This record gives sequence, structure tokens and C-alpha cells, in this order.
Amino acid sequence: MKILHTADWHIGKIINGQSLIEDQKFILNKLFDAIKEHDPDVVVISGDLYDLHYPNKEAMVVLEDALSMINLELKIPIIAISGNHDGKERLNYGERWFEKTGLKIITGYDDLMTPISMEGINIYVMPYFTPADVKHVFDVKTIHTHQEATEYIMSEMEQVMNKDETNILVGHLFVAGGESSDSERPLSIGTIETVAANTFNAFDAVLLGHLHHPFAIKSDFIFYSGTPMQYSFSEANQAKGYRLFEIDNKAFKQKFIPIEPRRSFHVIKARYEDVIHEKIEVKNNEDYFHFKLTDMDHVTDPLMKIRNIYPNTLQISRIDYEVAQDEIDVDVHTLSDIEIIESFYKHVTEETLEGIKKDKVIQLLESHLNKGANE
Repeated sequence: MKILHTADWHIGKIINGQSLIEDQKFILNKLFDAIKEHDPDVVVISGDLYDLHYPNKEAMVVLEDALSMINLELKIPIIAISGNHDGKERLNYGERWFEKTGLKIITGYDDLMTPISMEGINIYVMPYFTPADVKHVFDVKTIHTHQEATEYIMSEMEQVMNKDETNILVGHLFVAGGESSDSERPLSIGTIETVAANTFNAFDAVLLGHLHHPFAIKSDFIFYSGTPMQYSFSEANQAKGYRLFEIDNKAFKQKFIPIEPRRSFHVIKARYEDVIHEKIEVKNNEDYFHFKLTDMDHVTDPLMKIRNIYPNTLQISRIDYEVAQDEIDVDVHTLSDIEIIESFYKHVTEETLEGIKKDKVIQLLESHLNKGANE
């Protein structure tokens, strides 16, 4: 049996006012090509199909087209679950109709103990839940954390599981020790959201969503597919793509396969003048950039000027000085006020305080002294 595993599409994602919908259409077309090439027995989507609980109409159309292409045109069954970003009402609006075409979108908890059996393999699904969800649905008052809630569900699944057969779990959660990114919405406050990896030992393979790095955790049976494209500057150097599993009885092979995006995310540290005069090396001026810039003392409207060259610049920040962390050893009793400031400035910036900067400091000192003398 062959499974193509993907997750965290986040359709409708907007970053700093920039819609990524065209990039998402591009990457989904790349995913369709991969599905055509590999011809899997099923496509598994481990949650966060949408970025918002209440996606706009355009995002809903993009998702509907994507699922239709895979399921109706390519005739590949789909098993999808809801993630913490998904609104269940928006995601499962056509659940009964979808099932007739082999598209299963699971957002509720009624069928957690009933696996989907395909090619002699049992696929258990566990949509995203809060501890309160499990506490309420199963009427277990002792559940307070994600760990406790997951342990309860695992124990219930084990009671009905045929351990002589191959059992796979599809879920959306944060396995303890996993590497997170800025674009992942926390499941809860603090560390109670994480779940220990050994909680899933009853399963032969666990196919997860939520963490955006495809190698977020080192395990021989727990896998994240990661996002199909970058969704924050903290993901700038992460590989993006999907996983392909080939399962024969309880033995399986898997590999991560990258996808080249329409635009990549880059964090670039440079002098402002070098950016404006295109003295930096970039593959594509249309990519998404966060510029961390120096030498911006007399620059006005830098974002507007930079966007004339790099139109998809999403963020700029000023890093004029790398502040020294050690202490400065001077005898302040032997120095004048301006000499103390000059010593501190040189220590912090490794530059000499001079010109307009020094004149401004002297002006402020004199203003302060004159004000004190008049009071």
C-alpha cells in the first residue's frame, strides 16, 4: 500500500497583509503532479487545511478545487482530519456526500475507535482536540492536559486494535521534543500541550500535522510531513514538501520529497545602501524578504523604497548596532559627561562618536544643564 502524506496547507494564509493564495495554488498544483506521478492508494492530510476557523470564500474555493482534483479527477481516496486552525463547521460541510467518492473528512470524535481499513491496513484518525473536548465527549473528569487526553484515547484504541495487523494513526498534535516555527499557533499556554512520543507505541506508524518542519522529531515510527511551503521567516531554511510511504504488512519504507515553491522566504542582513543598489545576492527579486538593515540614520520611508526593487518585502528591521554584552571599565570621576558618553558609544558600537551625532549629544547635554540651572 502506498500513502502520500501531507498536512498544514493553511489555505488563506496572510502575512503582514500579503495574501499567499496564489503561492498556495501553485504549490497545490505541484502536489497534484506528485500525486499523478506516485499514484498512491490514499492521500492523507493531517489537519490545518485552512488557516482560519472562518476562511473567506476564495480560500474555500481553493480547498474545494484541490480536493476535487485529487478525489474526483485523479480518483484517489483522501483521508483528512481537522487541525487546530480549522473550523469544523466549514471543513465538514459536505461530509456525507464526500464519503460516497472516497473522501473522508473527519472532524468529530464519534468514530475514533473505528479504523478505516484499506488494503489490509487499519488507519485510525484523531482530529485535533482540546483536553476539554475529550473530557466532555467521553465524560472523563480526570483529564486536564493534552497528555492525559491522548493517553485516554490511545488506551481506548488499543482495546479494539488488532495488533497482528498493521495499524496507522493520523493525528494533529505536538510531540514533545519537536521543533516548532513562528507560524504555528500554540495549542495551549505553557508546556501542557505536548505529548510524549511513547504514548503512540501501539502503532506501527504515526502520520502527524501541526509542526511545520518535516524533520521536527527524530523517530523511526512518528513522522511530520511539514508544510508544503514556507509560512514564516523562521522557516526560511526549512525543506518543504510531502512524505511517501510504501507499506507491506508491518514493514514500511518512507521518504521525504521536497517541492520547489513559487517564492521562497529569506532573511537578509545588509547595509541599506547595498540593498537599494542591488549589491546583495538573491535568486529572485520577487521572493519574500525580511531585511535586517544597518546604516539607516538618515533614511525615510525605507520600506517603500525597498519595495520598488523587491516588491514582496514583508518586513524590515533596523540592526544598526550589535550591543556588547561585557562591561566597560572606566573611571567616571575623572571624565567629563561627554567623555563618558564617547567611551560608552565606542565600546558598544566600535565607532567614534563624531559629526552630527556628537553635536546632537552635546546639544542635549547643554539643554539638560541649562534646564537644571534655571530650576
